[in-house]
Amino acid sequence: MAGLRKEVPMYTEEDYRLISRQFRNRSLSLWIPLGVFAVLIFVLAIRRVPEVFVMIATILAGGLAIFVFGLFIKPVLSYKRHMDNCLHGRTHDVTGAFKEMGEETVDKDGVRFWPMILNVGNMEDEEDDRLLYYDANLPRPGFVRGQMLTVSAHDKAVAKWTDA
Repeated sequence: MAGLRKEVPMYTEEDYRLISRQFRNRSLSLWIPLGVFAVLIFVLAIRRVPEVFVMIATILAGGLAIFVFGLFIKPVLSYKRHMDNCLHGRTHDVTGAFKEMGEETVDKDGVRFWPMILNVGNMEDEEDDRLLYYDANLPRPGFVRGQMLTVSAHDKAVAKWTDA
């Protein structure tokens, strides 16, 4: 059926709700232990326990916060922001021929992407190449060299694509 355009959105509102719920649950994994440490530090300070124990509890609480945030919360927060930008942020359209997609993923703003090049003019002229980033958490697309695409992107991150 010629003339039918296949629009492929990368994310849905349901995906955004799921990542938001995951962010909330992981945030609780930080705030609950920190609340316990805050109570412990308060009790230690009130009971006039030697200052070194209060300092040790404070250092442990800070170390726990940094560890949990960096390992469990920051990656989900970065992906949630990326998804929010793609769904609700400003996007621009780029139409061109697919040129190539990198084999190695890159990290941009805490999210893993496959770099891809879309050519908007002459395939031999590198000045017509546009670097975009395709989410590496999603299945890798089967684009073929020369395939015409219209890509909606936030910054350089692909939000959706359509066969042009």
